[in-house]
Formats: sequence, structure tokens, C-alpha cells
Amino acid sequence: MCIKILLFFCIFYSPTLVAHNISIDDCRCEEACYTEEVSSLKCNNQNVQFQSNGLPHPSHTLMVGIKGSNQQFPTEHNYEITIPLKQNFSSSKIQTEPGAIGIAINGVPLFDPQTQGPQDASGKRSTALDQGELDECGGHAGRGDDYHYHIAPNCLIEDLGYDFIENQKRPIGYAKDGYPILAIGWFDENNNIETLLDECRGMFDINNNYFYNVKSTFAWDLLNCFSGEIYKISKDKWVQRLDTNGKKIVGMPIKFTIEKYEKLIFGNDICHTLEGTLIKENILQENNSVKKIINQSQSIFYCHKNCYGLYFEAEKRSGVKGRIMYYDLTNTDCPAGLSIN
Repeated sequence: MCIKILLFFCIFYSPTLVAHNISIDDCRCEEACYTEEVSSLKCNNQNVQFQSNGLPHPSHTLMVGIKGSNQQFPTEHNYEITIPLKQNFSSSKIQTEPGAIGIAINGVPLFDPQTQGPQDASGKRSTALDQGELDECGGHAGRGDDYHYHIAPNCLIEDLGYDFIENQKRPIGYAKDGYPILAIGWFDENNNIETLLDECRGMFDINNNYFYNVKSTFAWDLLNCFSGEIYKISKDKWVQRLDTNGKKIVGMPIKFTIEKYEKLIFGNDICHTLEGTLIKENILQENNSVKKIINQSQSIFYCHKNCYGLYFEAEKRSGVKGRIMYYDLTNTDCPAGLSIN
């Protein structure tokens, strides 16, 4: 009798089986399921629409912790998001590619983990996480000065809290195929559902609703592939930065550890500054010589085309191994209150 009771307990109170009895709350049409960074929420019979500037809550520490900087700054965008209410599930999975794969519920884009750098012999690219390009919240500013996450947005998830994530089981975002992305098990290991997920990191709940679930441990994956038809869910309007000659600035990667980021407003001028340590670069000096800089304090900034301090690549020289960079300081029309070292 004791053995039968013990067997009954193990079967019906197994954590795996309890986890499988999941009922998610896909509340995409409710304002309570988005953060205050999302605006103009509308829902009809076909889709849900909202707007955002692409930046998380001001309390989130952006850019700090990045070791490989591309000299980009998190600036406001004008996103118009459209998420379909009905999804088309497919047995044929679609692999993600470098770029946007969805949107978080704070209006910040979600990206594939890979960088847009060169491919290796196997055809794979390195990840932004492995390259040290992500900040403490799992994001960074991309080539369009667009802030986005490459891994699970941990600062957002922590803000949403235990009840939102574990009890209510509400999404932290939506993939480009319209399916919700959750973070069940982030706060409570007893809710871990890793063994139940398919190759895309998705599964069905007890009501036959499909959803993805982020990984709560390294490398904090969002999703590995799409299980449904992909839609174009976002539109964006923004103005790219220009240099003093009117050419577009797309950002030159440098070995620069970011220790502080600030957004400064001076009347109509908005300045972005990054302070940190320049790890190792060959720098062209004012006397036209080349000096190897190692672990030097540095600031880079941008206000407008007549006020910035950024690194650009100089022409190669014989006798110097590796690339040569120069610091372009343009300060002909900087705000009076701007103080940069």
C-alpha cells in the first residue's frame, strides 16, 4: 500500500508533469500587458498595433559593460508595430537570420543572437554575446543607433516580476511569426520547462496555444527558429547621423569597454556620450606618428554633424601591423554646457 501511495505521488506531483499543465495568458490586446514605453495600442479582428521609440525604461542601465563597441548610441526611433492575432503554424521550421526576430512588450526590438560580421568556415557568424557587444540588460545600439536585445531582456523581465512571469504567464514579447515569447522558469526553477521545448524553443499549452520560452541560463536564448509564417511586424522612421562632410556614420568597431553612458539635452541639441577604456588600438597622433594605446581612459560622443568625437580608420602604413585609427574631434558648434574629456 505504501509503495502504491508513493508511486501515485511521484506520478501526479512530478515537476515535469505539473509544468506541462501550462495555460498562458496571451494578452496582446490589453494595455496592462505592455510597459509605459508603448503607446497608441489598438486591436481589431486581424491584429494589434502600437507605437514606441525603441528605448526601455530610463532606470535600465544601457550600454554599460560592453567590451566591443561599434561607437553607436541608443537614440529614439519611431516604431509602428503590427502583430497578427492569428498565426499559421508550420511543421517546417524557418531559421532565424542576423537582424530583428520580434519585439519586446516595452517596444524594444528583439534580434537574432548573431552579429552581422563575417561567417566562419561552417557558415556561422559569431554572436554578439560572445563578442562582448552586449550591455548588462542584454542589448546594445546597432548600426542604426537602434537599441535592441540579442538575448533574453533580463532587466525587463526583472521589472515585470515573479507574478507577471510565473503566475500570470504573460508574454515578454512577440516573435515575427506572431507567437508570444514567455520567460516561464526565470524566477522559479520548479517551473523549468526546458525539456518540453521543441528545436525552436516553443511548445503548446493545455489550450493548444503555441508559445516560445526564453532560456534563463547562459546563453539566454530567445528563440532558435520560427514555427510559423513570418510577417513584417514593424515600420520605422529615423534620421541617421552625419559627419562634418554630410556623410552617413555607421559606426567603426573599436576595443572599447564602456563604463558610463549619458544622454544630455541642451535646448534643441541632444548629445550622447560614452566613457570607458580604450583597450588596444594603433592611434594616429597629431604629429602624424602612430602610437599603440593600451588601456587608456577615453570618451566618445555625438551631438550633431558639427559636434562629435569619434574614431575612424586611417590609411594603412608600412611597418605598422594591424589597422590604424584616428580620433576625429569636431567641435565647431558644440553646446555651451557640454564638457567632454
